[in-house]
Amino acid sequence: MKILLCSDLSNKIPKIPLETIDSCDFVLLAGDITMGARSLKRTISVFEKLRNLFPDPLPVFLIPGNHDQPLIATTPEFFPKNFVQMHNKSSIFRIDGFEKDILIIGFGGSTSIPGFPVNQPGPNYFTFESEEIYNSLKALATEKGSFFSENYFSILFVHQPPFNTLLDITHHKEHVGSKSIRRIIEEFQPNFAVAGHIHESRGIDHIDQTIIVNAGEAKYSNYAIFDIREKYGKKIPEIIVKLFSQ
Repeated sequence: MKILLCSDLSNKIPKIPLETIDSCDFVLLAGDITMGARSLKRTISVFEKLRNLFPDPLPVFLIPGNHDQPLIATTPEFFPKNFVQMHNKSSIFRIDGFEKDILIIGFGGSTSIPGFPVNQPGPNYFTFESEEIYNSLKALATEKGSFFSENYFSILFVHQPPFNTLLDITHHKEHVGSKSIRRIIEEFQPNFAVAGHIHESRGIDHIDQTIIVNAGEAKYSNYAIFDIREKYGKKIPEIIVKLFSQ
């Protein structure tokens, strides 16, 4: 199974080879898709271009980032039919040739950035209190017992990276990730977690057994490919992650 991860497109369409897209089973768009697209017309234009990049029937799962219009957290009519909005949602599905069910639990946006207005165009357009992020993700994770179990191949799909990792370090060498998201990872140990948000912290890290990835700004054609391989007699599939830049 192969998965393509992009985040922080910022109203730009990344350059990704067609053969790479064709080789993937689904796509994850981890927020800040339409940053800079304040008008509805321009927002629609971004999704029309993404429709051409990721055509039906390739499944594309997306969450809004903190810069995205709250409209992206709904399912507006202009979304391509193969695009699935995942903010504060879970999804379970199967991939041909992969034994386990795939579980994705998503939550978009971020905690607010000090010094900027909230609920207005800018870095705090789509933000939440830390406890709301934790409680929402925990509710999803425990909705039917515990989704994060060996019965599923599990993915935590968020915009803000977990706190105190290689993925949340700013240019000022400060860790600005989410403590709530780190808590969820520590408690439930999904197979991997993906994020974006901190443009300068493109990389791969671990929290216990969970692989965590920030693919960098897709605005500059950065992306990641996950190659997941099930092995006979082993409960945990092998996960190979590579970062690319065109």
